[in-house]
Amino acid sequence: MNLAMNWTSMQSVFILLTAIVIARLPLYPPRFHPTQLLNHLFSAIADKVNNAQRSPQQQYIAGHLAMITMLGFILIIAAVIQFIVIEAIIFELVLLLCLLQWEKVSLPKIDLGNLEKQTIISQIQPRTLRDLDQLSLLGLHKASIENMCLRNSYQWFAVIFWYVCLGIWPAIIYRTIQLIAHNWNSKLPVNHQFGRPAASLLRLLASPAHLILACTLRGLQRATSPLSNLTKQAKQWHHFSSGFLLSSFAYSLAIQLGGPRKYQGAMQRFSQLGHTQPAQRDDIKRAQQKLTLALIVWLCFISAIYLLIAIK
Repeated sequence: MNLAMNWTSMQSVFILLTAIVIARLPLYPPRFHPTQLLNHLFSAIADKVNNAQRSPQQQYIAGHLAMITMLGFILIIAAVIQFIVIEAIIFELVLLLCLLQWEKVSLPKIDLGNLEKQTIISQIQPRTLRDLDQLSLLGLHKASIENMCLRNSYQWFAVIFWYVCLGIWPAIIYRTIQLIAHNWNSKLPVNHQFGRPAASLLRLLASPAHLILACTLRGLQRATSPLSNLTKQAKQWHHFSSGFLLSSFAYSLAIQLGGPRKYQGAMQRFSQLGHTQPAQRDDIKRAQQKLTLALIVWLCFISAIYLLIAIK
């Protein structure tokens, strides 16, 4: 057997592993992540383009045109960076570092009771539209676990999925759509029509990663939950793929997720997911460990596939 490995076949996995190791290091606060510049840009564009005086159809069309324009602008910027950075390996490494963004919740080592509420709120409020101030401590534990699961799936696992499957450019396109959908969130009344195109496209692009991550988390359970339970709960969620992911995560942690949420003072009903056990303080740490373990499983599987391809 010829064990001489093809560097071209292994280059992508080398870039991916290097980017992941660097991205997980606490090199700078989250507010200094490169995507924050795009968040400000997309928010400013929405303020200029999204006119509340227009009809819903006009707002919807404006959302389409703004999304296409912003996507084209980002791709041009990426092409300029590629032209400046001659080495393809450096270009992909730099872009991956800009695309990957791991979310976590840091808690004090000791239980501070209700004083912990502000610690949790200060960390997850910038990442969610939910009203958090009136939630109990248990409610904040559940909200933080849901937020970590979905945000890391969107900002980490989905980026890895598109990069491994199709390369750096589809990963750039996906992440740009995700940032646009986040900043033009269609859950807000002002963005209900304007943000719909980006939200619909994001659901389509993120679904494969959601479902694969859900299956990974299900495989990490000590006692595997019946697939029929996960499917039933996911169908009751507002989007099947995210519902399937959260349900799998809830069963994996043996806790309950989902339930009613309040957005800008308006209560919205969501189905319960997983078990009946409420989320506790220690479950936040377990959730982060479970997501990290899922990431390791993904990387081992991807590395094995690339290794087999290189050996052949």
